[in-house]
Amino acid sequence: MKSKILVVGLPILLLALVLPPTSFFPIQTLTSNHAHVKVVGFRLTVLPVNRPFDYILIIVMENKNFSQINGSSSAPYLNQLASNYSLAMQYTACDHPSLPNYMCLTGGSNYFSGNDCSPVGYCTTSNSSIVDRVESAGLTWRAYMEDMPSPCYKSAAGNYTFLTNPFVFYTQIAGNSTRCAGHVIPANSGGTGLPDDNLVNALGSTSTASNYMWLTPNLCDNMHNCSIGRGDNYLSKLVPLILNSYIFKTQNAALFITFDEGYGRYPRDYVYTVWAGPAVKTRYQASIQHSHYSLPSTIEAAWGLQPLAAKDRGSPSMTEFFSLPPAPPPTSPPPLLIANFTFSPANPDAGVTVNFSGSARGGTQPYAYNWSFGDGDRGTGQTIAYVYLLVGNYTASLTVADASGQTTTASKGISIDADPRPAGTCQECTRTIFPRTPGLMISFAIGVALPLAGSIIVSRRRGKTLGTTRGVCHP
Repeated sequence: MKSKILVVGLPILLLALVLPPTSFFPIQTLTSNHAHVKVVGFRLTVLPVNRPFDYILIIVMENKNFSQINGSSSAPYLNQLASNYSLAMQYTACDHPSLPNYMCLTGGSNYFSGNDCSPVGYCTTSNSSIVDRVESAGLTWRAYMEDMPSPCYKSAAGNYTFLTNPFVFYTQIAGNSTRCAGHVIPANSGGTGLPDDNLVNALGSTSTASNYMWLTPNLCDNMHNCSIGRGDNYLSKLVPLILNSYIFKTQNAALFITFDEGYGRYPRDYVYTVWAGPAVKTRYQASIQHSHYSLPSTIEAAWGLQPLAAKDRGSPSMTEFFSLPPAPPPTSPPPLLIANFTFSPANPDAGVTVNFSGSARGGTQPYAYNWSFGDGDRGTGQTIAYVYLLVGNYTASLTVADASGQTTTASKGISIDADPRPAGTCQECTRTIFPRTPGLMISFAIGVALPLAGSIIVSRRRGKTLGTTRGVCHP
């Protein structure tokens, strides 16, 4: 006959997911500086712990060599910004004319090399861009175009041109009108230069700022059609608003300013490139060779994204420009998990309820308790009651699992007897009892009644002894 469980103790459902309390934000935001997880909808993204930034804003200027800006009296603000923060001394554009450089910055490859692709429909690529990687990781992005007449505008108008808007050349963006209109938007509501209020206002809250932000100034503010002084003056008014915004004051944010191309040839077409913001080293210059391919490489390294193409994969990232937050200290392993249990009664009969009680120490709470009774039956719970229906010797085992994944097992033997005796008795011992009725002596061990004079013979058999008397028990 199979033994059966009579009573089961309280089962434990173990589910351990430990997140910092600041990890959950509205869908537009990345986690705070010290959290490592972001929730977007129902998707959970784990970001690298020691990442250099949580927000990045990219501004691309036009058509100036490194030497035209570096030390120039026409660009005092850019030079002061580079002096206060970080300057890349050997950062090169990737191609000519303008458009392929924008594709290097956003796609990790110089698509449309040698071609400005006018009109826009003449050149498109179905390859992924960096914002596809950003979005697939559950992060957010938005591209701001100064003086663009309407969202996702694909023609030229006034000081706006599609040739400095790389996002409309990706079919995964431009081919989805809803996605494009929601992400590629005017930087300014007035459409005539500063203030770039749509961008600046977005930086006022984690609920409106995107993790990846891009700004293309109009053709005058970016120095393409106007002087270096005009573009530097534009930056001197805009950049302080950026650096003093809520995002750049309270979050781990970085500002990247570069030029699309100079007048040299890759890989020696050096352009003035500055990193600024709270996440960036101050008063730092790097002489390591970098290029436009290094920007997507840096973002990929920062946020754990897959490379877009061979060129960004093979380019060094620019993490040297950042004062990386210290890595969290190594966590010590949890204490060794130890399990134990007791049961009562100590010498149970078949058919009698046995009460098991488990305990654990060490490890990481909470604990899950799983029992094996040695006869094929199992149970769960810290306490449990069980009935053995068959006589025999069994090994009862308790396995405890903790929240860190440790498991340990404790086992004990348990004897189920049909005729158990108290400790110290011996088999087939006799105890002679003189009954109150004269003439009858009963021996329970041998099961017979011995008649005395004038008595009646009685024979009985008992299943249990009543005990022994020291000196009387004989084997």
